[in-house]
Amino acid sequence: MAPRRSACGNAASGFTLLELAIALAITAILAAMAVPTFSSLVARQRLHAVVEHLRADIALARQEAGRRAQPVHLVFQPGSRWCYAIGTRPVGDCLLATATPGSGLIKVVRGSDQPGVQLLLATPMTLDGRTGGSLRAGGLARFASAEGQQLQVRLSALGHASVCAPSAAVAGTPPCPVTFTVTGL
Repeated sequence: MAPRRSACGNAASGFTLLELAIALAITAILAAMAVPTFSSLVARQRLHAVVEHLRADIALARQEAGRRAQPVHLVFQPGSRWCYAIGTRPVGDCLLATATPGSGLIKVVRGSDQPGVQLLLATPMTLDGRTGGSLRAGGLARFASAEGQQLQVRLSALGHASVCAPSAAVAGTPPCPVTFTVTGL
């Protein structure tokens, strides 16, 4: 059986140049709309990674406090060149800290390894070597992404860390509980 031919004699196949140009234009528009969404997703993922890393480091500090049977300190330096150090003694400047024998330094984390994330504020944390609980009330560290999203790591009195969103909602993270103080009774 012979192949069928169209009325013009040849079967047309493929795209015209105009159809190809329209398809490329639509693809470029969709890609341009996706780039801001993707960069926001990357910023949020970096922020989540930093707070989860700190939460794991708090668990490490708690474990080290129990293993060494002495308090372990987390000291923070907020700002754009942020850092924190974990040690058996409070570290003065974690940007300059290096682990040497007898220094008591367990670990140092620097913000330069976490691009696009800033440590806005933090309070020192100390974990008890006997109970694993916090020896300081209200330990926290608040981080912000380049997109302005904020997450906070809070240390409970029992020495457990939790993550919450202090202001606007951040996908996948519960809001921080609101605390009220009663004055003038």
